[in-house]
Amino acid sequence: MQHTAIAVGAASLITGSVHGQAQTNESRIVSAEEGSVWQMENGDKRPMTFKLLTEQTAGSISIFEETVPVGAGTPLHIHHTSDEVIHLLAGELTIKLDIHRSTIHAGTWVFIPGGTTHGWRNRGKVAAQASYVFTPSNGATCFEGMRTLGPMQSIPKKRKTYCSNARALNLLP
Repeated sequence: MQHTAIAVGAASLITGSVHGQAQTNESRIVSAEEGSVWQMENGDKRPMTFKLLTEQTAGSISIFEETVPVGAGTPLHIHHTSDEVIHLLAGELTIKLDIHRSTIHAGTWVFIPGGTTHGWRNRGKVAAQASYVFTPSNGATCFEGMRTLGPMQSIPKKRKTYCSNARALNLLP
């Protein structure tokens, strides 16, 4: 399955540094093969591909894609400073938005306003493929930072908690 993320901005503007790279809001086209990959779990079972990072869009948007194996998902969490959009490209996910639970299928779009408790799990029979959009990108910077630390299981809880608190993301018990 091939996907292309497109971001269109104004003229080039160097605004600072995040994760050691200059920020810019230059127009860009990202092919299906491009993007840094974070193996969220040991092995190659749960890759997350970062298509557009905070530093590439001057913080206006972050986009990444994830393969969600059967049984995998995210804990309930809240992004306080970003809205999130999920586009389910393949498979199905059971998603919880505040107190509502739904099963979504390929082709579904989900809008999650900042401050909404949410999480999801793949209870289907095949791996799911999803694309995530954060705007502004503040809600994604925790993931962007953790990608350099290895699989989630190898990142100390203290580091995850610090990252979450520093990046306006709350992981709920």
